[in-house]
Amino acid sequence: MFACLFAPDFPVQAALRLEPGPARAALQQSPVVILEGPASLLRVFAANENARQAGIEIGMTRLQVEACSRATLRKRSPAQEDAAQSALLDCARAFSPRVESTAPGTVVLDLTGTEKLFGLPQNAAAKIFLLAGEFGFDLNIAIAPNPDTALYTARGFAGVTIIPSGEEAKRLGPLLVAVLSPPLEVLEILECWGIRNLQSLGALPPVALVERLGQSGLHLQRLARGEIHRPLVPAAPATDFIESFEFDDPVETLESLVFILNRLLHQLCARLACRSLATNELRLKLELASWQKMAGRQDESYDRLWKLPFPMQDAKVLFRLAYLDLEDNTQSSPVKKLIVQVVPVKPRLSQSGLFAPPSPEAEQLEITLARVRGVTGAADQNGIACAGSPQVLDSHKPDSFSVRPFSTVTTKDADHSAPVPVLALRMFRPVLETSVETMDQKPRAVSLRKKRLRVLAASGPWRSSGHWWNAASAWKREEWDVALQTADGVGFYRIYLDRLRKQWFVEGVLD
Repeated sequence: MFACLFAPDFPVQAALRLEPGPARAALQQSPVVILEGPASLLRVFAANENARQAGIEIGMTRLQVEACSRATLRKRSPAQEDAAQSALLDCARAFSPRVESTAPGTVVLDLTGTEKLFGLPQNAAAKIFLLAGEFGFDLNIAIAPNPDTALYTARGFAGVTIIPSGEEAKRLGPLLVAVLSPPLEVLEILECWGIRNLQSLGALPPVALVERLGQSGLHLQRLARGEIHRPLVPAAPATDFIESFEFDDPVETLESLVFILNRLLHQLCARLACRSLATNELRLKLELASWQKMAGRQDESYDRLWKLPFPMQDAKVLFRLAYLDLEDNTQSSPVKKLIVQVVPVKPRLSQSGLFAPPSPEAEQLEITLARVRGVTGAADQNGIACAGSPQVLDSHKPDSFSVRPFSTVTTKDADHSAPVPVLALRMFRPVLETSVETMDQKPRAVSLRKKRLRVLAASGPWRSSGHWWNAASAWKREEWDVALQTADGVGFYRIYLDRLRKQWFVEGVLD
């Protein structure tokens, strides 16, 4: 058995898919029109049934639509239609691995072998219908013994239709010939013959039909009888999960923006869940509309990327991360378009211990770090991130490190051998400026916290330098390890001379 998922008036449903359930249901009960073309001459590209009953036809101008009815007008967005088609495919993949993207708003899937999972065809159709509603679709669903019969049944009958084997011609009979989408000249010939439905087309003698219309006429007749069995052309799984929304009028308030953002994230997470995937990377892009454009200046934009420590599919956590960042970053212009993208990866599998105490949810770590960044800032004056895991850089420059996002991926096995005692250097941050007395080019006394301390022993110098080609980041220093006589006894310190600034510093104390 094959199932066909057909979304009537697909451009309209794609435009309304991101609306919340009650608002979407209210809009579908009223005339909705999709316009396309330049702003000066917008024309009707698609309309729902209520709009057609109000007298709106394809190709009418916007002024004509506004004159004949109070319809909801939306501008066509190819990006939204592509995302809606991908969402429809993801919905179908939750029920079968063999899915065909037949046409925009039309998907056919093979239900062979799924009886133990979903039961009878009626149960499978009911489950598909419920899941499609969560994705924002109002579908016609048909299940039949071959793909084409399921396709034309879904196009011709509303709701859920089940056709048992052997009843294809009988159930297809009342449909009009136009449902087969024949060439216009063939449709005119059949109309002249008085052939208006599939039952009449299927009753014609095949030989006489071939003599007059050729093999294309015989193919149409076999479609009308439900006799064609063809293999599906499987659609390649989408590698990019992108949802976007373009506002009719640019929005300035955060509340209007996050309302749509929350809906986009829920749609993306639902699509990931249907394919048993998660994401470890979230990208948010805002296209801003500048009211005062300079000559040759492009629109401003906001682009933010989150590297998550582990894969997740929790829309609430992702929304909280984006919300905290938007709350801390005020946009200079109203937002005209919102684009959200996630990178699909395999979900994280973990087994909790039966006797281990419950620990805080790991998903909350990123939210905590986002709040920390809101207080400290995302990076310091040197461009180093303020929150994350420190990593020593492969450089001879002292105190060179970076801060990277936390991750659950380990690069090597942990070393469980006994720790070896080492001498620790406790760094002063910031380093302490000092003055050093020298004798024979060796430190003799060091001023530390307004006290002159005598040098008992000194080791050095260790000279190092680097980045000589860049004056801003060049460094050149001379290090000494010294033993100083303090009031509490002997203290071991590391001092160095910045040879570029001609200044001595105390870097830390050896413990």
